[in-house]
Amino acid sequence: MARLNDFFTRIDLSILTDYAVKNGRIVKYSRGEVLCREGEICRYIGIVRSGYFKFVSLGFKGEECVTGFSFEGEAVLDYVQSFLQNSPSLTSIVAGSDAEIVQVPLADLRNYLLEDEPDFIVKTSAVLLQEAYRRYIDLYIKTPARRYAELCERCHESVSIIPLQEIASYLTISRRQLHRIRGER
Repeated sequence: MARLNDFFTRIDLSILTDYAVKNGRIVKYSRGEVLCREGEICRYIGIVRSGYFKFVSLGFKGEECVTGFSFEGEAVLDYVQSFLQNSPSLTSIVAGSDAEIVQVPLADLRNYLLEDEPDFIVKTSAVLLQEAYRRYIDLYIKTPARRYAELCERCHESVSIIPLQEIASYLTISRRQLHRIRGER
């Protein structure tokens, strides 16, 4: 299955998954429940077993801006700020649906990786930087219609479970514009 987060296809998540299964606990989140709040250090990493999570920041008008998602089989955490820098998160991580994760303390995972898998952090950081740069460039060179079409081509199953407002926010367009794009397809 193609993934919205195609960088996960270039990262061997078995290291995280194996660690989480061995050392974590299953935690259920109801839709809207927060794993990590913007402005706080994220204390946990999870491997999503069911449902999905969205990464959100508040816009200047107080509106929710969706910056990313984590789906079944993927890791959910604030990697750059909380994991790498032990700094407050720039986004909140919120259950987009009822969800279940295998959760472990972020500090424990960081210590394990630094001791037993030090290359993992470097490789993961490089892949995520490439992905962020690609998304940044796409905002400038591709139309919203093209970004939506590519999103649907790459991961139709994931897109089909996300509310339209969240997809529009992720694409940095209005819901009205997304409706118009969908109507033209």
